[in-house]
Parts: sequence; structure tokens; C-alpha cells
Amino acid sequence: MKKLMLLFSFMTRLPVPKKTRTEFDSEELGKSMKFFPVIGLVIGLILYLFARGISFLTDPAFPFLLSVLILLLEVAITGALHLDGLADTFDGMFSYRSKQKILEIMKDSRLGTNGALALIFYFLLKWSIFAELFYTLGKNYFAIFLVTMPIIARLGSVIHCAFFPYARATGMGKAFVDYTGKKELVFSVLLTGIILGILWCLSKAVLPIIVALGISCLFLMLFQYLFGKVVQHKIGGITGDTLGALVELSEVMYGVLLYICIHAMQWFVIYC
Repeated sequence: MKKLMLLFSFMTRLPVPKKTRTEFDSEELGKSMKFFPVIGLVIGLILYLFARGISFLTDPAFPFLLSVLILLLEVAITGALHLDGLADTFDGMFSYRSKQKILEIMKDSRLGTNGALALIFYFLLKWSIFAELFYTLGKNYFAIFLVTMPIIARLGSVIHCAFFPYARATGMGKAFVDYTGKKELVFSVLLTGIILGILWCLSKAVLPIIVALGISCLFLMLFQYLFGKVVQHKIGGITGDTLGALVELSEVMYGVLLYICIHAMQWFVIYC
């Protein structure tokens, strides 16, 4: 419980009950990474309840308005922590400098051109994907996507911490890498699988939707691993910024993959 509460207080702006608050402990925080998908579950449920709460809006533009409101709520929940990592990562990676210079740029708190462009296109793409999936899946199945998106996205951080070294000698993310190995990864994958399985069963989704979600999750995990290889090639390992970038990119990629899977299955049914 201590590890989970530390992770909640570090990764979100959600209030933590006073009785469960503990002093910052880097070792305990590092060991908590295996529970990161649970943080995603809580965020997903909040987004789902919020979306259901404003479902009385019936205007044709509702999916677009809903997309914007969900994006704003998610930013508020995480305190833009991962978005900061996304901007810093793109500023550094697309500077085309040496490894050391890239790390220096990523550590700079100022926002560069590449980081600003990354944020603009990130929000445009995520907003569009939300709206398209709402139209494609309908309210009920879109809700499944909304809950599962933060879960599978945060599993990627566990994958990175288990497979890739930390690029710096010190840093906020080093504790996660030091205390996350293959055993913790297996635990996190099983935990994620159980959570997703329960959610899919409770949703009473039809088989094609479950298949599309499952395929999207598998391809997303492949993307997460390959992204880690690219980052390692560029700077010799991962950082806290690249872990944040991975979460944000994974959420967008999950939506893109699901959209492709749904339409691929529709095409298969029609033409085969």
C-alpha cells in the first residue's frame, strides 16, 4: 500500500488520504513501478465516469467537445508530468546533436521548437482519434477504450525500466530502473492482463471488439519496446523524460492501432 500511495502522489495530482501519506523514499518509489498500470486504471475510471456524466449532450459536435474535455481532465489529473517529458524528449532527440548534448537539452526547462511542435501535433492527433473512435465504436465501446488506454500505456514504462538502462548517472527516473527487473515486469504484465480481462468481461463487448482491443494491445507493446531501442541507440538508455514521452505516445498509438484494427476487420468482413 505504501508503494502504491507513493506512486499516486508522484505520478498524479489526485489527493491521497492523510492516513496513507508517507515521506518520500526513492527506493520504495522505485519498487512501486510494477503497480503503474493500477494508476492507469484509476485515471481511466475517472475519465470514463466524467464522460458518462456529460453524456446528456446530444449536439452533433459532442464527440469533439468530449474529446477536448477528456484531454483537459487527463492533463489536470497528471499535472502535465508526462507532457513535459514528451516535449523535452522531442527537443533533445530532434536536435541531432551528440548524446551528451541531447541529455543537456532534455534537462533544460525551456520549451524548444521541436517540443512545441510535438505538443501541438500530439493534441491534434489525440483529439481527432478520440472523436473518430467515438463515431466508430459508439458510446459504450468508446468507454472501454477510454478505461483501458491509460492502463496499457503505463505498462510501457514498466517494459522500459525492465529492459533498458538509465542514460544518466543520477536522475528522478533512475530509482525506477534500478528496482524494476524481469520479475517485476512479469508481475505487471499479469496484473495488466487480469485488469483488462475483467474490464472486457464486465463490458460485455462482442468478440470482434475484444479481438481488436487485444491485437491493439499486443502491437502497442511491440511499439513500446521498439521506441525504447530507438531511445537507447540515441542516448544510451532511457530517462524520466523518455518514460513520460512513452506514456503519452502510447495513448495516441493505442487509439491509432484500435482504429486501424476496427476498419481492417470491417474491410475483411465485406470483401472476404
